[in-house]
Amino acid sequence: MRQVPVLVVGGSLTGMTAALFLTLHGIPVTVVERRAGVLPHPRLRGMSPRALELYRQAGLEQDILAVCPPGTPADRLVSVRARTLADEHELLGDPGTDAGRASSSPCPFVAIGQDELETLLVERLRKQDVEVLFSTELADFEQDDEGVTAWLRGPDGTEESVRADYLIAADGASSGIRRRLGIASDGPGVLFRMATMHVRADLAPALRGRDIGMAYLDRPAPGTVLGPLDNTGLHWFFGTAVTEDAPQDPVAWLRSATGLPALDVELLEQVPGAARVFTFPLGARVAERFRAGRVLLAGDAAHLMPPTGSLGGLTAMEDAHNLAWKLACVLRGTAGPGLLSTYESERRPVAERNMRQAYLRGRARWRLPGYADDEPLLDPDVLTHGGVYHSSAAPGAPPEQLLAPDEVNGVPGTRAPHVFVTQDADAPVSTLDLYGTDFVVLVGPQGDPWAAAARRAAHELAVPVEVYHLDLDLAEPHGLGPEGALLVRPDGYVAWRSPHGSPEADAEFAHALRTLLARPRTD
Repeated sequence: MRQVPVLVVGGSLTGMTAALFLTLHGIPVTVVERRAGVLPHPRLRGMSPRALELYRQAGLEQDILAVCPPGTPADRLVSVRARTLADEHELLGDPGTDAGRASSSPCPFVAIGQDELETLLVERLRKQDVEVLFSTELADFEQDDEGVTAWLRGPDGTEESVRADYLIAADGASSGIRRRLGIASDGPGVLFRMATMHVRADLAPALRGRDIGMAYLDRPAPGTVLGPLDNTGLHWFFGTAVTEDAPQDPVAWLRSATGLPALDVELLEQVPGAARVFTFPLGARVAERFRAGRVLLAGDAAHLMPPTGSLGGLTAMEDAHNLAWKLACVLRGTAGPGLLSTYESERRPVAERNMRQAYLRGRARWRLPGYADDEPLLDPDVLTHGGVYHSSAAPGAPPEQLLAPDEVNGVPGTRAPHVFVTQDADAPVSTLDLYGTDFVVLVGPQGDPWAAAARRAAHELAVPVEVYHLDLDLAEPHGLGPEGALLVRPDGYVAWRSPHGSPEADAEFAHALRTLLARPRTD
């Protein structure tokens, strides 16, 4: 029986991203995917600055920007709402986008398709000799206190057994693993059934020179969406709400949506050899648990949400990012197994919040029946940068669930602030570039006692810790005085902070690090 520290079931965005970050931490991993290769379907059509930050940590940012350079026409596309594409539109400008993101992240928005991103992930994993097995499915699994035994069925139908310390279920919204574990999901449920298609059509008469990236339309029914698949102006993604007894006439649907009754339409393959019209329920739900023993749910297997706001993809990426370093610490023995319990306590509230916001955005943008303005749509910058983790891995976090962007200044439980260290036009360095693999301690210009305490605690616990001294102009955005200190986790989240010096620096820092690592004193 083959042995592997982590088996990832599902080779789409979540699974490949989890494998990327596990590899970054030096953990061998095997990925199995029942499909024959990367699904040639864009699905996710853009990457937020926060999402690109994650891949920047793994050294993939430049590969992504090479495929989709910033400043391309796709970056200038806007979202609109209208009766039909030919009608005058209402601009859907989510608050706090360009200006806010420019100050809170070193990364731009990138108009990349999910198929392009997954291709880059597979290429990187294979360069790093990660075992990625396409045309391979999970036939069965069982777990005990020591690990998981999985039976894998290959393309020729033969089965082999693999023994893993942990299994990551990244097998999608209809996750068979989640169902096998008996984990229920809860949420608002189904918005509507959506039919999607890819089309070739010249929509210039309806666009009239407008750069529209996503249109939310009332015709042929509320729940209609239309957006470009490339920069040619001829290839489009189209989706509309349908009922089971509705006439199946995609050409009529598109003509109604565009306001062009004589439009010439060609249906394209969304996936080679598959139906040209996909119909599926557009839903919103979150699993009641993200963990069962040594099996951990991530991505759509843990939470399903409408695509409005691009929150589903980001939530999945952050799941993988959060989980990878925790698994690495537990597998290496630098953390106690209790650290893994913080995965659910940190990520499930985020998934619930993002699911609800995506659901509300969908109802608002399509003005679906029953929509009401009694629950606010949150600023995207607050959603992506203002969340506060509450767990033993973030001791000292405040009770708030969200903070405004100007309040996220090194508060425990929040993403560490971005501040440029150098302003090199070709390759500016951010404080975020300090994070990714080891724990990091930032101290003010007079923080030598904290630096010494950190090094002593790191030596005692055999945990790699990097220490950096900040000038006062860099310390202040982190909420630090000249004698203060701050501990940052490998995922770039602040675990602990002391704004000032302390006569008990050694004891305070050692306690914070032990708490974070779920390693209580035994003496």
